[in-house]
Amino acid sequence: MNLWKSFLFLLTIGFVGVGYTQTAPNKLLQKGWAELVKDNETEAFKHFWEANEKATKEKNTKDKADALFYLGICSYGSSLEKGLQFATQSLDQYKKLEKTNGEDAKIGRYKCLQLISTIYSRQKKYEDAKRLSMEVVSELQDKKDSTGTLGLAYNSLGGLFELENDAETSEKYFKLALAEFEKLNNVAYLPTTYLKFGELAKQKNQKESSLNYFKKALELAEKTENKQAQVYALIALGKWHLNFENNFIVAENYFGKARIIAIPLTDKLFEIKTIEGLIELKKKQNDFQKVSQLQEEVIQIKDSFYSFEREQIVKSLEVQFEVSEKNRKLELISKEQEVSKLTNYLLITLLVLLILIFTILYFFLKRINKRDKQLLKTKEELVSLMEEQKSLKEQQFQNDIEHKESQLSAVTIQMIEKNEILDEIKNIINKKTPNSENELKKLVSKYTIQDNNWRDFDNYFESVNKNFYTRLKQKYPDISSNDLKICALIKLNLSIKEMASILNISPDSVKTARHRLRKKLQLTTEENLTDFILSV
Repeated sequence: MNLWKSFLFLLTIGFVGVGYTQTAPNKLLQKGWAELVKDNETEAFKHFWEANEKATKEKNTKDKADALFYLGICSYGSSLEKGLQFATQSLDQYKKLEKTNGEDAKIGRYKCLQLISTIYSRQKKYEDAKRLSMEVVSELQDKKDSTGTLGLAYNSLGGLFELENDAETSEKYFKLALAEFEKLNNVAYLPTTYLKFGELAKQKNQKESSLNYFKKALELAEKTENKQAQVYALIALGKWHLNFENNFIVAENYFGKARIIAIPLTDKLFEIKTIEGLIELKKKQNDFQKVSQLQEEVIQIKDSFYSFEREQIVKSLEVQFEVSEKNRKLELISKEQEVSKLTNYLLITLLVLLILIFTILYFFLKRINKRDKQLLKTKEELVSLMEEQKSLKEQQFQNDIEHKESQLSAVTIQMIEKNEILDEIKNIINKKTPNSENELKKLVSKYTIQDNNWRDFDNYFESVNKNFYTRLKQKYPDISSNDLKICALIKLNLSIKEMASILNISPDSVKTARHRLRKKLQLTTEENLTDFILSV
């Protein structure tokens, strides 16, 4: 009976992790749990460890705490110490989470405490296990718990009190666990609980009730594909038929089915339990040779189981190393990508800078070219202006030369006429005739009249002042020849006295002539006659 209690206790606490994936949205954790359900502990450990490394790198306290918790669940079956180490580390991470996410931290703490309680029970630290489960119950019993942790704590306490032979308290906690699981419709835990109640009914010799519980457990285990629960349910049914019906054939059939399911399972305790059921059967049949053979098989399985535990520890270390190496390589690749990304950024920046420089240079050269064009145009205009000015100067120079030539011609003619007069005067004087005086007077009168001289003067004046007389006559048709003479003398900028001497009249007459000229030219009193004539 003690062996059976121990078996039931292991059954009760053996599914502590089931259902926790409902609160784990992390994809790596989900993959790990999917592998763990299939009993692929190595692959499960690998995914959980990758989640742990990723959370560490990203400094994600929540994911790191969850990853360590699942590493504890994955590890404690093969190494209690390793499972306890991960559970403790997870508990520390949940404590850090209290500052930012108090609710998740609290739920995580209770899950860790229950996991540690399970490990303590395996280590036969029953008082420590009871204390932790009691703490979980005291905190969660008045609160809504959707994770199933409270039901697990009730189950653990039921098993622990059962070990103390406190049947009443044990049954109370098992009933609380059943109520909790049924309330949540938690099919993951119900098969184990039904098996427990079937065992309690069996101890009370409640034949039908215990059978119903065992069948109920098997039906639900098959429905949920919970192979571990199926093994225990089949063993329970085999022992029920062996104890109540003494039906060796049916009992052996159940044990055989259980063993077929248990052999592929990683945890060899399940296969050992099926063989122990067969040993009990063979003892009742007095087949001690078969009993001895089965006991040998149990010893071999236990030896291989402990070897398997060591292999699992080694594999877990190998997985940690592989994941660490993978992360290291990924980190190197990430750094290379960052360097490549930085190089690309630098090249793009350099390209943009070069484009900017060439653009500025292009506009700068364009501006210089435009300025040079404007400067060239200005220079061309300046050269053109200078050439025009040069041409004007040359024209003015030519006019000056012509004017001087005209003046020279006039002076030459005057000298000639003067010499002619002097010669005539000299001839008259040399003759010394009685009429010399009269001849001299005639000669003086002749040259005083100067009709021919005025005609010549007009010619010379017109050669210097082109169309002067013509312009005046066109504007003022009533102007006389004497008026034109006055205008010509004014044009030469002569004084009134000089004009009177040339015209052989008095200065007053010159003034009178000027006055008449102003009227003919229709000048106002404000206009200056000399300025007007000079402007014509």
